[in-house]
Amino acid sequence: MAYWNLLCDIKTMSGNTDKLNLSAAILAGGEGRRMGRTDKSCLEISGEKLVSRIIRSLEGIFSETFIITRTPENHPDLDVRLVGDLFESRSSLTGIHSALYHSRTDHVFITACDSPFLNRELISELLSRVEPDDDVVIPIHPDGFYEPLCAVYSKRCLPFIEENLKKNIFQIIRFFPQVKVKTVNTDLLAKKDHGLTTFININTPDELSRVREDLDNPTDRSGSGQNSFPHSIPRSAALKLIRKSIALPKSEYVPVTDCSGLVAAETLQSGISLPEHDRSAMDGFAVPSAFTAAASADIPIEMGFSGEVRPSCPVPEKCEEQAVRVLTGGIIPEGTDAVIPFENVQVGECSICISSPVREGDFIRKTGSDIMKGETIVNSGTVISPCDAALLAYAGIRSIPTYPLPKVAVMAVGNELCDPAQKTQCGLIPADNLILMKSLCYRYGIRDVRIAPCTNSPEAISEAVQANKDCRLIVTTGGTGPGNRDFVFNSIQQAGGIPIFKGLAMHPAKSVFAFSMDNSIVIGLPGPPNAVNLAFHTIVNPVINMLQAKTVTSTTSPAILTDALKGGRDREKLRPCRIFEDNGKILADPLLDKTFSPRKVMSLCNGIIILPADCGELPPQSVVQVIRL
Repeated sequence: MAYWNLLCDIKTMSGNTDKLNLSAAILAGGEGRRMGRTDKSCLEISGEKLVSRIIRSLEGIFSETFIITRTPENHPDLDVRLVGDLFESRSSLTGIHSALYHSRTDHVFITACDSPFLNRELISELLSRVEPDDDVVIPIHPDGFYEPLCAVYSKRCLPFIEENLKKNIFQIIRFFPQVKVKTVNTDLLAKKDHGLTTFININTPDELSRVREDLDNPTDRSGSGQNSFPHSIPRSAALKLIRKSIALPKSEYVPVTDCSGLVAAETLQSGISLPEHDRSAMDGFAVPSAFTAAASADIPIEMGFSGEVRPSCPVPEKCEEQAVRVLTGGIIPEGTDAVIPFENVQVGECSICISSPVREGDFIRKTGSDIMKGETIVNSGTVISPCDAALLAYAGIRSIPTYPLPKVAVMAVGNELCDPAQKTQCGLIPADNLILMKSLCYRYGIRDVRIAPCTNSPEAISEAVQANKDCRLIVTTGGTGPGNRDFVFNSIQQAGGIPIFKGLAMHPAKSVFAFSMDNSIVIGLPGPPNAVNLAFHTIVNPVINMLQAKTVTSTTSPAILTDALKGGRDREKLRPCRIFEDNGKILADPLLDKTFSPRKVMSLCNGIIILPADCGELPPQSVVQVIRL
């Protein structure tokens, strides 16, 4: 039974309705740089202070709700405890440290002061997962992103957080390997909060305006959305919005011979146990093991044999105190329980001599040892591997429900570009982004990829997008900047696209945008090939995975930095790297040699370092998250 439920049961039995086991802390100590250095907790929505709205959302769930703030004078109206940070540095990790230090309970639910849509049912579902020995209980998205500011932390985290703060390490998840972390999948939490609006936060004046507009005009939420979309948002938030815009593809049945590499549309289980009978793992003799117990080199045991069982034979008759010749894969006759290989016996005309005892089960593949009836072979939303496909065939499943691979169209926008497969005309440049994108799609299993250069004019861009509407994904490169010749965004909107977001809090590729258009997703990438390469692995490939209904859309793994690397303020930073192993350690070289051009770095890298926003400068030997290419 989960910790929260157990304690609630105890309180119910004792008649005590006070919740004395968990407290909640609202982090309100940030600078609010993107909000013009405004105390976001004091912003008003529908005539109510944002922090008051959050307190109201948490009311009655926790034994205490308190606020971490550096400006207590801003909250004379609040009837809650106000406490300050213990470290000068301003970061979410600093706030979590203060919350745990000042908490009167062992476990604390952490939320931010800029989360206006906290859902009580989602929070209760998260709390129901907390066990006494959990140090962190945190939501995780299918693409591997955490929600660290809607999570539960224990006081046992304090020394590890403090150690990182003293080293100016502000990334929250950096201390996770040192504590016990339990993740809760957001697909489960979405059953309580269908839009996962709990995880929405307000960082910019534009976002505040849109939230106010949505709350003041709730009927507009079902409108076209042409003029209301977020700008310069975190990559994780962008991927969430794209996922919400994608309809589940229709599944189709394919022969088991063609299913490898596709995504299973259903969880597939074996209808039989395999092998369905005990079968021989060697060519030899099936014998009753008890009969051989006294066998030795000095006094061998002689046993008669008759018959032969081949793999294609039906179930053999029962055998009475004698051996049966059996070939590999043959069914073990009733009355025998071990196989002794041919080379371990002396074979006579009608008998064998056994000079050592055999054990029950020797050289026998037991019924169900490969797979039991009802055992899962492949889960819905996962890629069917070659081994999975072989096991499905072995289990007699001939037709497999799968999601089809999406069709992809790539357009390189620019008047200076030409078809890279054709002879280059004077003054034109081969559109190498087309080759890059097509090759990357091929690497990840997508075979139907159209590529073409596109003239940089509103009419040509709109026409090209319309012509490729049969593709589930349309990607453009170039023309995404703020210049007066960057037509792509407006041209897609004119073609009927509904904006999902415009701009990412990410470097490089900050000008990425996305649209939904009928059954398609349109993604605009910048023009530099190095930015296209990074954006493919961090945005485009996760979207391709979403279009196949994969449960996991992107993965990262830890590596150790070989050189110091500085993150970005207010934005995630992507850095190409070379990943290699040395003495059992996985290292990431950020390729900082100043003689390397961006093209050179592209050719040398086999990974991408993901630096969270405001992580500061990471020294050598820091642990970072990387995407392997």
